[in-house]
Amino acid sequence: MLLERDNELTTLQHCLDKAKNGRGSVVLVSGEAGVGKTSLLREFADKHGEARICWGMCDALYTPQTLGPIYDIAIALCEKTRALAESGANSAALFPALLSELSKPVPQILVIEDIHWADYATLDFVKYIARRIPVLNTVLIASFRDDEVDHTHPVQTVFGDLQSRHITRIKISPLSQSAVETLNTSAVYDINHLMKVTGGNPFFLSELLAFPSEDMRSVPISIKETVNARLNRLKEAEREFVEFVSIIPGTVDLEIVEHCMPDAGNLAMACLSKNILKLDADGALRFRHELARLATLSRLSSGKLRRLHEALLSQLVKEPEKKFASQIVHHAEGAGDAKAVLKYAPAAADQAATAGSHREAAAHLATALKFVDDAEPEQAAFLYEKWAYEAGLSLRIDEDVIEARRHAITLWRALGRTEKVGDNLRWLSRLLWYQGEAVQANRYADEAVRILEDGSPSREKALALSLRSQIHMLNGRMNDAILWGQKALEAASNIDGPDIQAHALNNIGTAKIFLGDRRGLDDLERSLSLAKAHDLHEDAARVYTNLAEYAVEFMEFELAERVLNEGIAFDTKHDLDSWTFYLVGRLAQLRLEEGRFEEAVSIAESVLSRKDQTLLMRLPAQIVLAKAQLRIGDDNAQHSLDEAFERALQTDEIQYIAPLRIAYIEQAWLNNRYDDAAAHIDAMAPDFAATVSEWLYGEFLFWSSKCGCAIPRASEQTLPAPYATYFEGNAPEASTMFLDLGAPYLAAAMLSEGKTEESLIDGFALSKKIQAAPLMMKTRTAALNAGFDAKHFKTQRGPYNAARSHPLGLTKKEQEILAMIVDGANNQEIADQLSRSKRTIEHHISSIFSKLNASNRIDVLLRVQNEPWILGR
Repeated sequence: MLLERDNELTTLQHCLDKAKNGRGSVVLVSGEAGVGKTSLLREFADKHGEARICWGMCDALYTPQTLGPIYDIAIALCEKTRALAESGANSAALFPALLSELSKPVPQILVIEDIHWADYATLDFVKYIARRIPVLNTVLIASFRDDEVDHTHPVQTVFGDLQSRHITRIKISPLSQSAVETLNTSAVYDINHLMKVTGGNPFFLSELLAFPSEDMRSVPISIKETVNARLNRLKEAEREFVEFVSIIPGTVDLEIVEHCMPDAGNLAMACLSKNILKLDADGALRFRHELARLATLSRLSSGKLRRLHEALLSQLVKEPEKKFASQIVHHAEGAGDAKAVLKYAPAAADQAATAGSHREAAAHLATALKFVDDAEPEQAAFLYEKWAYEAGLSLRIDEDVIEARRHAITLWRALGRTEKVGDNLRWLSRLLWYQGEAVQANRYADEAVRILEDGSPSREKALALSLRSQIHMLNGRMNDAILWGQKALEAASNIDGPDIQAHALNNIGTAKIFLGDRRGLDDLERSLSLAKAHDLHEDAARVYTNLAEYAVEFMEFELAERVLNEGIAFDTKHDLDSWTFYLVGRLAQLRLEEGRFEEAVSIAESVLSRKDQTLLMRLPAQIVLAKAQLRIGDDNAQHSLDEAFERALQTDEIQYIAPLRIAYIEQAWLNNRYDDAAAHIDAMAPDFAATVSEWLYGEFLFWSSKCGCAIPRASEQTLPAPYATYFEGNAPEASTMFLDLGAPYLAAAMLSEGKTEESLIDGFALSKKIQAAPLMMKTRTAALNAGFDAKHFKTQRGPYNAARSHPLGLTKKEQEILAMIVDGANNQEIADQLSRSKRTIEHHISSIFSKLNASNRIDVLLRVQNEPWILGR
């Protein structure tokens, strides 16, 4: 009997009705253990046979089974997804197939129960589908125990990323006293005592009322005592059976259990008849409630618990193909069987990693490392390096991860495995680079190369050489980057390694274009083609990132617009969130250079508002925010500059440090505090020209000269035409050149201290147009000091209200239609609301798709979810 759940059922019905019209949503059903989440969902599902319903269960394994509930859904959905699931397909193959099936125009209900026990690959699926669900005919329902999900729980990260307008939250409350009275038909228990003992929890109630007792003193006050009371009434064989299966999270494989308990089938039937166990919708045997299993498990002594794990493990290892390796590891750990853990944990980790669940892989390897003292040296070395890789990729980069790499290096040295020593030194270098320890990173990269370069060609050698190339490139040593990148390609000439080629070509091409050699664009194009052809998503993201940085810095704004649009769309499509927001930071930089300061601030702040980005992925946005605030005269500019500079210094990379030192020099000039520029000029002057592009060098010389510092120009560094023209004494022509490039701020700055009234008037008008208040006032002061007529240099009172264009060029009508698309309206509904023809709306939508580099509504949704500033709300 389902009581007091009418409102919840009505809410679910409303969500399903919307899904039938192509407006899917996510429903989060929460409540304490035993409050009736499953009963509610079963009732709802039973009433809607017209919808396709798929059910997935998360189980409480020590390390969750990778994609377990998603495989359940895939098996139930269709033959294609069933085949993928049964073959153990990873998320890269399974998720798009599931999405394709869910895109069919039929009402569908996906249920994932107990998501608080989900593995990370399953959480990725929820995030993947939730981002696309507004245009699906699907309701995705996820239930969880809110008393087990605190603010640090991984599932909270997923919930936080979901769009609130497409989420419905249902909180299930315990039953009222009236409902409890209705259930207490025998009236054996005093209602007040019953409410006090159970708190209205339906599971507690059902457990108590299943075996009513006249002895009020025997009424338990916790679920453990309730379960114990019921188990103690069972026959000894039945109780032994229940205790045995309590060590199995999730469903029970009777065929396996029967090898340990020959009468398991009959005992299972007896327990079913007494409501101790149940059959789920798929006919699988399990406890009626996880609390009952845990309560039963707590009865067992440590010795008995170990013996039961040993018995089940002995059967599982005889036919491991019937089980996921994670389950074998679960029982091997429970049995304390080091040999079995060391054998199966790496296999379970490989399964998890292949499925894209790197956190579970790290967890399995961490389990193996508990028994590392029983491992042979070679196996121990593999465990340390594999755990360091998986943990560094999915959990953190900290001293534990670095120490694991060092353990691996020590063991490989002792075994005389030079190639493995070199490979782990390469990884150690990368880990230290991520931590901002550039000196040590370079030292280990050098050592990796030294160890491997005299050996025979190998993947390890080629990758070490390419890493050295990358480090040179990141630190502005472009000629060295090209040299080492070519060495990497030569070392890989007879090795099947598209990843090596993609990585090395990226380094080479980036180094070339920053040296002004446009042939590097061909290398980058080859790198991108290789990366896309072989699903090397991160390598593709690196190409877009490096190419975008070049295009913005070299003021090739048309190329920058295209690359940023394509790159953000690519990263968004493949859920490469960190790379996405790095590129969004570069988009903010483009708007900064174009003099669209308010847009630059808005975009940068949208990146910085996300708490899940690494230092390196946030830095471009931090730098832009500081410079934009400086140029519009925002009071927060000083704080933003100092914070960004502190972060940049941690990287020890000139590409981040130099723009901020130049910004400090610009600030010193704007505020007439020229002495403040000296320290930054001295820090860069000695060898700055050799480590940066000609454009950054030109800007450095320009602002330094404004502060009265005439720095001798480096003979090896040419200057871009606008800067060269300025230093030749023709500021008006240099200004025109910057205007032609689309850089009005620098154009105005060229004229800010002009010799003629006409030049100052033009510079003042430009700075006023783009609302660069400090530059405008600087120009006005120069004009008045020169004795020119003040009427040409009037400042506007109050805030400036210049028309603001959309960062991606959307018209006002397109922005209005985009908002309707995001809210789930179809073409005809949009046409009706705007009183336009459907064909007209289709033309607008086609234009929106083009400007967002989107091929369908799902792509549009993903862009807006990652970049909410696109909506302008």
